[in-house]
This record gives sequence, C-alpha cells and structure tokens, in this order.
Amino acid sequence: MKRICFFLLILTSLFWTGCGNAVTGEMAEIGRIGDDLSISRAMAAKTMALTFYTKEELEGLEQVADFPDVPQTDPFYPYINGAVKLGLLSGDEDGNFYPERDLTLIQAQALLDRLAPDYDSRMVLDESNQNMPVAYSLWIQLLQTALEAREEELSAYGITEETRVLLTAEDGGGMFDNGYYGGAGLDLKPYENTALRYWAKDGEILALLEVADTTPTIENIYCTASGGTIHMETGAGSVTRPYTGQAVNGICDVTLTEGKATEAVQAAELGLCTVKRVNGQEIYLAEQGLLSWADDFRIYDATGTEWTNQKVSKLICGTKGANYYLKDGKVAGAIITQTVQPENIRVLIGGAGQTKVTISAEGGFTLKSSEAEKTFSNEEQAVMTADLPWFDSGIVEAAPTGESPLSVTFSDGIKRQYFGTVELERRQDGISVINELPLETYLRGVVPHEMPVDFGETALEAQAITARSYAYNQFYANSYCGYGAHLADTVASQVYLGADTAELSDAAIQATAGKCLTAGNEVVTTYFYSTSCGYGADAKEVWSADGTFTEESKPYLTGGTYGISVEKPNTEEEWLAFWQDWEIEGYDDASPWYRWKTYFGAGQLTEITGAKLKEAAKSHPAHVEVLQEDGSWKAQTPPEDLGRLTGISVAKRGESGVMEVLRLDYEKGSVQVKTEYTIRQALSPTKMTVGDPIYLQRKDGESLTGNTMLPSGFFAVKEMKNAEGKLTGVALYGGGNGHGVGMSQYGAKGMAEDGKTAEEILEHYYTGTTVQQVIA
Repeated sequence: MKRICFFLLILTSLFWTGCGNAVTGEMAEIGRIGDDLSISRAMAAKTMALTFYTKEELEGLEQVADFPDVPQTDPFYPYINGAVKLGLLSGDEDGNFYPERDLTLIQAQALLDRLAPDYDSRMVLDESNQNMPVAYSLWIQLLQTALEAREEELSAYGITEETRVLLTAEDGGGMFDNGYYGGAGLDLKPYENTALRYWAKDGEILALLEVADTTPTIENIYCTASGGTIHMETGAGSVTRPYTGQAVNGICDVTLTEGKATEAVQAAELGLCTVKRVNGQEIYLAEQGLLSWADDFRIYDATGTEWTNQKVSKLICGTKGANYYLKDGKVAGAIITQTVQPENIRVLIGGAGQTKVTISAEGGFTLKSSEAEKTFSNEEQAVMTADLPWFDSGIVEAAPTGESPLSVTFSDGIKRQYFGTVELERRQDGISVINELPLETYLRGVVPHEMPVDFGETALEAQAITARSYAYNQFYANSYCGYGAHLADTVASQVYLGADTAELSDAAIQATAGKCLTAGNEVVTTYFYSTSCGYGADAKEVWSADGTFTEESKPYLTGGTYGISVEKPNTEEEWLAFWQDWEIEGYDDASPWYRWKTYFGAGQLTEITGAKLKEAAKSHPAHVEVLQEDGSWKAQTPPEDLGRLTGISVAKRGESGVMEVLRLDYEKGSVQVKTEYTIRQALSPTKMTVGDPIYLQRKDGESLTGNTMLPSGFFAVKEMKNAEGKLTGVALYGGGNGHGVGMSQYGAKGMAEDGKTAEEILEHYYTGTTVQQVIA
C-alpha cells in the first residue's frame, strides 16, 4: 500500500511548466507551493547541502566540486560543492554538472537511496517515467521522507518550520515580519504580502511549502502610524505600508489586504516592569505577577541604533529595563529600552525542587508576598513548604530586619547564611530559592571557596578578578533565567557558599573592586582550573561538540607554557618521559596534582571502558566512534560484546599535549573516544567488579581511590604485555587537574610567589587581555 500511494503521489505531480534554478510562480494563491514547478539539480543540491551543513560550514568547505558550468563565483556553488562532498550528487560523463537541468525521477530515487539506505519503500519506475522531471513540492516531500526514515526530526538538522508574512522581496531573499531571510534560487516576488509556510536554516529559506493566507494578520509587531503610513519594525529594518486607520504606537496586530494595512489593533501598555524570572512560556513581573506569553510574542532590543529581535534571555532577571504590552491577558511583546548594569546578582541556591525551606535571622526578618507581610523576631523561624497559602500569590521574599544575614536550612538539612534577600517560589517540582545581593558581596562567598585562602592575597586578587568577570558575563547571559537567577551556587557556575567569607579574600575583592579582565571592549570568558602540568590547552583542543576540533578559539584562550624550561615533547615517548619526571620545575610544581599515575589490569579496563563508552555514546554521541569494515569511523554506541581489550593508544594529541582522540582496540573491534573530558570519563580509575582496587598516586605521595574520572587529559599511555604480546595491563602517567584552559590556580600561586602582580598573572594566562575598571 505504501508503494502504491507513493506512486500515485508522483503521478499527480508530473505535469508542469518552467525550469532553471529559480522557483518562480504567478501571483500567489492559498495552497501548496511548487506542484506546477520542476526542481533543478542546483536547487536540489541546495536543499540537501543546507540540511547537513550550516551556511558557515558550506562557505569554508573544501572545494571538491570542479565543473566547467559551475564557477566558484556562482551563488549555487557552495550548495553544489556541499552535495558533492556528501557524495549525493556528481557531474555528467562530460564533466559538467548541468545545474539548470531538471532533477528526474530516477535521479531522485538514487538520492533517496543515498540519503536513507534503510528505507524500504521505492518509487515504481520504468522507461516511460524515469526521466520525467520532479515537481518542486514532490521533492520536498521526498526529502522529508528520507530524513524521517533516518529517524531524525527536522530540528535535529537545525531546520525550523515557520509561517511568516513576506513584506518585501528582492533577488536572493526577502524581508519577512520577523526579519530578513536569504532565498537563493527562489523568486519571492509573487508572494509579497502573503503568509508563507517554509523551512529555514541559518537565515536562509531551505524550502517553500505553502501560501497560508493572502490577507494575513501580523501579530504583535511594533508599529507607529501617522500621515497615512504605518511603519512596522521587523527587527532587521522598518517596512511601511499605506494606512488610514487610527494612530498607533506600540505592539499591534496589523492586517494586510492587497498591499495595504487595513487594520491595526494596539495591545495595552504596561510600562517598565521588573523581571523576576522568564522562559519561553511565561514571565514573572514584580509589578504584575506571573503572566503567560501570547502566541508569536516578540522581544525587541531598542537600545542601539537599529532595533533587533531578541530571545527571552535578553530580559535579564532582577532588572527593570523593558516596556511590556498585554493582549487578552497575555504578554504580547517587550521592548528593551534601557541598558542595565550588574549591580546585583541573583543566585539559585540549594538546588531546585526544595520540599522544605526554613528561614531565620539573628536580628529578625520579614516575609512578604504581594498580598501579605509578616515580621519574625530573632527567636522565630519560618518553615516554608509548597502547600502554604503564602505561595498562592506568587513569589515570597525574605529580608533581614537587622544587619545579620538570613539563615536558610534546605530540605537536605544543609544550613547556610546569606547576605541580601532570599526569594522563594512554588514551582512544579517544589520550592526554588533565589538569593539576590550586590555583585561585590556575592564574590565574598565565591573567592575563598574557589581558591584556598592560603594561596595569598595576590593569587586571590587574580581569582577575584576572574570570578567577577565570570559573574559579569553570566549576568548578561542570563542562562538561569528560567529559575529567576543568573548563576547557580555549584561548580556548574561558581561555588558560592553565601556569607561564609574569609578576611584575606575579602581584602582581595576590595582591592580589585569593579575590575574585570577585558579584550577590546568586551569582558572575556575567564575559565580556570586547579593545576597545569606545565602546559595549558587551547580551548579548541578541549571543547568540541562535534568531535572535529575545528571550532574557532578565543585569542586569549590559546594556552601556553607555564614555568617549564625543558624542551617541549614531540613524540609519545617524549611525552611519557615528561610526565614520568616528577622533579621538573614549573609554576604548578607545589600542587599535589602536578604529576600523577594510575594502573589498570587489562580485564579491569575492558570492563570499565565497556560500561563507560555506552554512557558516553548516550551523553555525547559525536565523541564515540566505532571502526567500520571499510576502514571509516562512525559515531555510534559500541557493540555489546567487543571482547577483551587488546590495545590502547593515542590517536591524536593537541599542540599543548592534551589528548584529543584515544583509540581502544578490542578482540572484535575498535573504538575512538574524542575530547579530553569524555576520555577522562571512559578511563574512570575506579574498580567495578574485576581485579584489585585502582589507586591514583599523586606527587605528594598520597594514593586515592574512588575517583570517577582521570584528573586531566594530559597523560601518556604505557602498555604492559606478556611474552606472547598479550595486553596484561595499562599504566597512565599524567599531570595537572582540570580541563587546562585559562588560568591555573596553582600556577597563579606560583607566579605570585615569584613576585608577579595579579594583573601580570592574568595577562600571562589570558593572552592579549587587560585588567580594567568595568563596574563603577
């Protein structure tokens, strides 16, 4: 039945006129686009290449397409080159590609076979139809069928399906109500002033699907109207239309008829409001309470010379910088009109989903909601559970009445004190707790817990500047806005223990007040870690989501040499000797993690890697690859029974010495593990069921057991084999603790002891940066 339906669909789509690269049409009517238009080979190449590559990747892709009829200056060249690189399309026998020729049914079937080789349905082709051209609309359906047969949604490829109003069209693209989209090969002119449904990726229209409406209403767009004209702000420029209705100035619903704005209905203006928390479904405004977003809501940033569209994270929690509009009880839009500064920081404390939170304070405190307020003496406490009426009206704020900090006891019994205020909100999973306080006060609870206080004031000053720079960037990133915070209190952000402060770190914070690390006009991303082995890593050697290690590094995160005077190793033998030498001097040589080693029995490592590789393939699919019969590597979960481990080796090492790719050979196959973090997890030095306990031996002489991952990705491998050449064990010799990017904390201590200032330390670890006063 599937085959018959497929063939009937083809038969209904075989007759049309038109050819060439462009998808063109008469004036638009409601309905599917492209039933009467053929698709060219060039346009088919675009749809496939843009599916599997980003536009940036296509521009930088190796140029493998070499056809006389497709010069590299042709707008379609990147797409044709991408399709050729993917092995999907090729040239004719005479060496030409013939980009303007129609894609035929037999060619379409060949493409389906390559795109989804496991798909079991095929078109019914014979000599009478195999060379017939494919309709544009049919090809899009076939492409979607192939992608779904790969068991992946369109979103997995970065493709979004949108319905938007096209306001103006030009060669190569058009201005829609939400901004500009490229449209190489598409004639958009007939679709002006209509609502189009389409696929888009990276600001480019991948496929036109349907004319949804010819008298569309644009919802929640910012407009001003005067003098017979309405100006609509798309977020990428303003578009005007004739208009004779009532004056408007704000977020509106605008109806277009035959190119004119025939109606504009403005939403109610709420004015400036303070954001408590926000996500894609709802927003909590201090002055209004919890409100849902309207469908197709918009957020504009009007603080620059040009208005831009923004995501909800641009509405920074705890600030009052945007004007809001309400429609039918929901927030239709927000216009950011003021640039906000990180005077206060909001921290998610104790973890989400608390079942019980107890509040007290030595000098007393108040609890306040939008409908109630109560003062508690220094001998009283408030035990807050999610079923209390306190939460019926939203967020409850606790504030001390005296100088003493608030005391908060969480569900697990942990009790800490906090400066500033504490907000509690009932959420679906329990109570969330947010601590809001001045940025400089927040640092008092961070610095002594991210660096030992006995490292000295200079090293602590360097740590204070990095911590402040990190908090500054997290304030604007607003990545915890769904909780109503800028940061968490764990290593996921920075360890923050509230009012647990230290005199020496307080002095370091005060000495550097308001100072951040900058490059140009930006505060830099200040990664740091415990200990280097003498070398620091380039960020692109450490973090690679797709396992290609091709990401562009920040110029200040390129690694370096940290107090090492010996010649840098080049071979695996030299790296092994380097890490076996525990007497080499460097800035970090006082750290117990400066050098370390561990040993696995072959059976132990077989068991450990077998379990850990499955976990890694699930959490980081691109980081685990299995060797195929044709010699290629494919990202996939390793088979259940690979047999005993027979070999382990370094497949690729970064310039800094950090391991990028580790190869594991088994009796029945081979696996590659990518990125230092995944490698460290795969070689977890913890006994499971086989063999003796596994110990990590450190430079200070201490042996540790129970570590869930290796200390760092800076290590060398030494295989142990018997007389028959069978692997019996593996020794790892390494150095350092942490990812190796940015500032080494023990290195900062060593440099400070050598007489370096905090500024000199930071400018050494973050190349090309400067310490500047950023916060007044």
